[in-house]
Amino acid sequence: GMLKGALIGFGIMIGSIAIPVFHWVAIWFGPFVAGYFGGGVAKADEDKIVKFGLLVAGMMLLPVAIALSALYIFDVGGSVRIFLIVMAIVIVPYTWFGVTLGALFSYLSRKKAAEKAAVEEAETASS
Repeated sequence: GMLKGALIGFGIMIGSIAIPVFHWVAIWFGPFVAGYFGGGVAKADEDKIVKFGLLVAGMMLLPVAIALSALYIFDVGGSVRIFLIVMAIVIVPYTWFGVTLGALFSYLSRKKAAEKAAVEEAETASS
């Protein structure tokens, strides 16, 4: 459940970043979309939404660590280095926020659908 959902969410984010040009848009919406679909697979409810967001954000630490080590291996300097370090610092909390928000929306829409189904079932039973 939870791990499978987190891996799906992580895959969506990495996949959307890998698409050239589109990644400039996807990098902003990727975490939310990842949280929405991954949270659905994980069936993240009130107790699990924050943990789910942290799990996916934690997974983002790996590509961030690889990117930062590449800066030192290839000795990238100047403003590019500063930009990449700032992005690395910002991307994990941003990922957590986006994924958590997406998982929350996913949970609320699943909850609403379940309530609607229960009401329709009750109406059908009473008639």
